[in-house]
Amino acid sequence: MTAVIQLFVLMGVFSVVENCWPSSNAHRWWRRPLLVDLCSWMIHPLSIGLGIALASALTNALVARLPAQGLWLEISTFRAGLAGKPAWIQITLAFLVADFLSYWIHRAYHRFPLLWAFHVVHHTSEELDWLSTSRLHPVSQALDSAVVGVVLLLIGLPVTAVVAANILIGAGALLVHANVRWTFGPLQYLLVSPLFHQWHHAHAEGEHGHEIGNFGAVLSIWDQLFGTWSLPVLRRPTRFGVPDGPPATLLNLALHPMRVCIRFISGWFGS
Repeated sequence: MTAVIQLFVLMGVFSVVENCWPSSNAHRWWRRPLLVDLCSWMIHPLSIGLGIALASALTNALVARLPAQGLWLEISTFRAGLAGKPAWIQITLAFLVADFLSYWIHRAYHRFPLLWAFHVVHHTSEELDWLSTSRLHPVSQALDSAVVGVVLLLIGLPVTAVVAANILIGAGALLVHANVRWTFGPLQYLLVSPLFHQWHHAHAEGEHGHEIGNFGAVLSIWDQLFGTWSLPVLRRPTRFGVPDGPPATLLNLALHPMRVCIRFISGWFGS
C-alpha cells in the first residue's frame, strides 16, 4: 500500500517537474509500455527488503562464527565504537559506503557478460524519466542489496542505517533518471546530475563516440577518482537504450538473464 501511495505522489510531483524543466519536450513519462515499469515499481521495494533480510541473516551467522582475533578483532573494536555514535553519523557513513560499493557493483555489471544479462534490463528503456528508475531485474536488485547490506552490517552499522542509506540512494536515482535538463553546475563534479546520467544511458551507437562511463549512483566523485567521468556535450544524447537488449515485455525481461546463464552453462559443459 505504501508503494502505491508513493507512486501516486511521485506521479504528481514529477509530472510538474518534468513539464517545467524538460530535457525532451517530446517525451512524457506515461508514453511508454506502462505495465513493465509499474510492475517493476511494485516489485522493487520487495527486492530491496529481501536483500536486506538476507544480509541480516548472513551477518548474524558470520558474527557468531568468526573468531575474536586478527582482523575480526579490529573490526569488532570498530563495531563497538560505531554502536555508540549518533544516528546521523551512522546514516552518513552507511550512505557513503553504500554509494561507493554501488559504483563498483555498477561497473562490474557493465564489465562481465553474465552480470550484464541482468543489468541490460535497466538499459532497455529507450527514453529516460523518473519511472524508468525502477526497471531493474528483481534478482540482481535483491543480491545487490544483500552484498551492500552485509558490508554495512559487518562494520557495525544498524539495520536502520542500512535502510536509510537505501532510501537516500533510491531518492537520488529517481532524480537522476528524471526527464529534466539539470546539470547542477559546478556541483556536477560532486553529485550525479540528470544530464550526467543520461550520458550513461546513451545508445552505444550514438554520437560523439561515447564510451560507457558515469557509474556513480548519487556521488560523481567516484567517477572522478577512478577515471570514468564523461560528459561529451552539455545536452542530452539523441538516443537511449542498447542494441542487444531483450524485448521490453515483463516475460522477456524476467527470463532474459536465465536464458543467458543457461546458454553460458551449456556452452561451458559443451566445450
